[in-house]
Amino acid sequence: MTRYRIYRNSAGETTYIYAHEGSNIRDPHEFPNLDTALAILRQGGIPEYEIRRVTKELAAINGAIVQTADSIALS
Repeated sequence: MTRYRIYRNSAGETTYIYAHEGSNIRDPHEFPNLDTALAILRQGGIPEYEIRRVTKELAAINGAIVQTADSIALS
């Protein structure tokens, strides 16, 4: 199981997605805005209900986590 933490920089529009397996955080990816980051998650197979949940959580706490059975390409 791979988890992805999505974090939006509160000072700007930049959004980061970090993959982590266990306690190892790897491969932070930077996106120009949240819409672009969420589009990448959709393309990776994250279900739409998870995308809505992530959007809601990011609005409230500036961070959210989704998980998938397989790794997804974030480029």
